[in-house]
Amino acid sequence: MTFDQMHYFCAAAELGSFSKAALSVHISQPSLCISIRKLEEELGVKLFLTNKKGAVLTDAGRIFFQDIQTILTQTDLAVTHMRQFSQRDRAEVRIAYTHSLADAYIPRLLREFLLNEGKGCSIYSDEMPSAQIAQGLREGHFDIGLGSQIPSDPEIEQIPILYQRFCLLAPENEKEINRFENQEEFGAAPLICYRKDYPIYRQLTGLFDTLNIKPNIIYFGYSEGAIARLVEQEIGIGIIAEIEGLERYKVKIAYPGWLTGGRNLYLMRRRFRVLSAAAGMLEERILKSADAEKNKHNSL
Repeated sequence: MTFDQMHYFCAAAELGSFSKAALSVHISQPSLCISIRKLEEELGVKLFLTNKKGAVLTDAGRIFFQDIQTILTQTDLAVTHMRQFSQRDRAEVRIAYTHSLADAYIPRLLREFLLNEGKGCSIYSDEMPSAQIAQGLREGHFDIGLGSQIPSDPEIEQIPILYQRFCLLAPENEKEINRFENQEEFGAAPLICYRKDYPIYRQLTGLFDTLNIKPNIIYFGYSEGAIARLVEQEIGIGIIAEIEGLERYKVKIAYPGWLTGGRNLYLMRRRFRVLSAAAGMLEERILKSADAEKNKHNSL
């Protein structure tokens, strides 16, 4: 039994005529009659009696009609629910990102998205460490993640979108910022660095070991913004990955020759997950922006 057969049967039962039913469901009368006859053969009962006035339901036909109406009503309701869900899903994006992107990159990205492809969309966002973003992607809490590189994971795809080189921050009143070109001067200064459990801390300390620098670390900060604010207060100097919007802090920025390297930030997504239309458009904007940034640097 097919849904078409159920619809043809109900049309004939409601209209009391095979010819009128055929017109209402947009098929020929012979096709409708054949469909109903096959349905009767499948059920093993006679559903209609025909006379000069048209088609009349048998007792079995009346019982069947009540049951089929219930099925079709529930089917229509299920379709309506799925259409509502589909429309809502197309208009929602769930994104998670690290603090490194929160000050400037994310606000600019979302502004451009909502003014262009994402008109009418709703954005749900969370800010957290990269490992937690990956876990949220695995569990289906987020559509898109943006953060630092995580260990290789068969469930998570990582695409580099942004490179941040290392830079040195000094208080605004520092008169001889070039003195930190001297590694001994740098090693003697109080240093504000990243927390020890961050991959970027291990990357920087690896550089210090290679150069035989023994930094005087006095504070372990949570983020680039937190380190910059401490440098503003003349607590010490800092080394961070250069984030967008750094110019708003009252600090001086330097790039000592010995301070090499930097950090890649990644778009993270769960492999084989089908994104909603809105999430797909945001992901496409992120990747296009990354390509444009890459081409700009290559042309310099």
